Amino acid sequence: MKKLLLLILIILVGAISFLIYAKFLEPNRLVISRAELFLPNWNDDLNGFKIGLISDIHIGTGNIDLKKLDKIVEKMNSQNPDLIILLGDFDAKYIKLSKIPQKDISQSLAKLKAPYGVISILGNHDYNPPEIVKNILQNANIKILEDTNTFIYPENKKIQIIGFKDMWHYKLNPEKIIRNNCSNIPTIILSHNPDIFPKIPPCTTLTLSGHTHGGEIYVPIFGAPFIPSKFNLKYRKNYVVENNKHLYVSGGIGTLSGFRTFNPPEIVILTLNQQTKKNKITNTPIKKNFFKNHFKVPAIIK
Repeated sequence: MKKLLLLILIILVGAISFLIYAKFLEPNRLVISRAELFLPNWNDDLNGFKIGLISDIHIGTGNIDLKKLDKIVEKMNSQNPDLIILLGDFDAKYIKLSKIPQKDISQSLAKLKAPYGVISILGNHDYNPPEIVKNILQNANIKILEDTNTFIYPENKKIQIIGFKDMWHYKLNPEKIIRNNCSNIPTIILSHNPDIFPKIPPCTTLTLSGHTHGGEIYVPIFGAPFIPSKFNLKYRKNYVVENNKHLYVSGGIGTLSGFRTFNPPEIVILTLNQQTKKNKITNTPIKKNFFKNHFKVPAIIK
């Protein structure tokens, strides 16, 4: 009986400790995730070009206040990226509820610095209403792409960037928009939701997304109970290569559940290089998700 009670006590202490870690510690561990990508349709004169990604801040939720936002900006600037991309979900609803002055958010984001600027798209949580986030970004002199493109010219070479509206709010036709702008120059696609990836034509160089939060609660081997993607773990996080098309998904910074496990908030630094025969990847393996295989859980959370 004593052994049973001791076992129960150990399990309870372990469970409580794990919950404390998942609620109060990991969501505050802002890490820098780095990846070196070898891409098709990339100019070797641009090898080593660095892109910094920030996604899913969800300002006003949990512990994401103005002080934390300043820390995110400072940490990104310390990495000296050539270009900074914001992948949406600043969160209009919680910005309103938190009553953080919008001008202060703009002033914080305006401190982001990169030689080739800061470019943003909107996420599904930025449309409630969209004017809030758009005004914040415009006042920070950040370029917003909504089914539009722009160009940057590092080393006098041309890079095209195409940004899409959120696919949960708009019926998108990415094939048409991209094909109208496809050329032999490097083309980077921005889509908050990675579920757009199968519709991206192969003439592009790289697709960048967020949205999934990496599943927030992730358990190695088992997977994640909730992922807001119809493709399950396939586009959960990190680097995906599919039929020689390249995607990188940021695990983001904020949390809506209030918990994160084995999946800390991240700033992503990508170093881009030209693909060669030696480093070519055609497809990355897809992991199985124990939770989706054994329990009925929703695939999409809006």
